[in-house]
Amino acid sequence: MNRPITFDDFQPGAVIGEAEQTYDAALSERWQRIFGNDPADGPAENASLATVMMMRAYLAVVTPRPPGNVHARQRLSLKSLPRPGETIRNVVSCLTKEMRRGRRYVDLAVTGQGSDGHVIYDATLTLIWAA
Repeated sequence: MNRPITFDDFQPGAVIGEAEQTYDAALSERWQRIFGNDPADGPAENASLATVMMMRAYLAVVTPRPPGNVHARQRLSLKSLPRPGETIRNVVSCLTKEMRRGRRYVDLAVTGQGSDGHVIYDATLTLIWAA
């Protein structure tokens, strides 16, 4: 087992890793089980699943994480909507890290690009890192 990623491991400006997420039928079906499958909800589903894919990419790349981290905030800026069947390439990088009020804050960026290279979303996750 690998040791958990620590605050010291983060390097501002460095890419941490990449992960691909596919907007497949199974992902769509899970969303529809919760919210319904009205065709008019297509854009809402697409936008919601962009957030899901962004979070899954963070969880896949930034691992193993120490217990006790706090997801303090996130900002997601949609540039376009992912399309069903599309594979999204996510790049996770460290923006900043700093000590504030005795806590370790890390800002991570996740950028999702569609199959043809267009940007679908830019996200910033702010985490209070436990170790």
